[in-house]
Amino acid sequence: MTGQWFTSPDGVRWFFDSGSLALDFGYTGDYGYDVSEWESLPDPPALDAWLTERFGRLASVPTAADFDRALALRSAVWAIAGSLADGQPAAPTAVDVVNEIAALPGPIPHLAGGTTPPPQLAVPTALSAIARDAIAVFGGDPARIRRCGADDCALIFYDGSRPGSRRWCSMRRCGNRAKVRNHRSRD
Repeated sequence: MTGQWFTSPDGVRWFFDSGSLALDFGYTGDYGYDVSEWESLPDPPALDAWLTERFGRLASVPTAADFDRALALRSAVWAIAGSLADGQPAAPTAVDVVNEIAALPGPIPHLAGGTTPPPQLAVPTALSAIARDAIAVFGGDPARIRRCGADDCALIFYDGSRPGSRRWCSMRRCGNRAKVRNHRSRD
């Protein structure tokens, strides 16, 4: 499952489903705007909490090297997403970071319902899963990486809908506001 809760500047909490684990990970930072309030992974314990929420309890806590690798992956994901959403090719250096981390050992598949618990992932394995998701999403149809259609929103998402017709970051947020504006303009 993808998505996470955001809080707008006016204090309203809303759920944003980016459509991709990698994009969710990209949305843990300040998106290159140097706004410290947007940073949700300021340290290794925060990375541990984020990864644990998505992958379950980890086999170990993130080291400083794991944290640096995670921040490099996040920057690369964000750079690629922004480029593709703007109709531009991804920077080769960002692609190299994603490929390098994806080459680390990935998670072992585990079918639920048996008597054995799922394996606990090492931090590099969890990061590899995020990088592999980035490859799957960014390596497909680049037209499905989009910015929200609202004039006042720049959120990027992966349109995984069958017809490829998603326009809004969230129907409850920007989609609803657009419908209200459209309705009011008819009156």
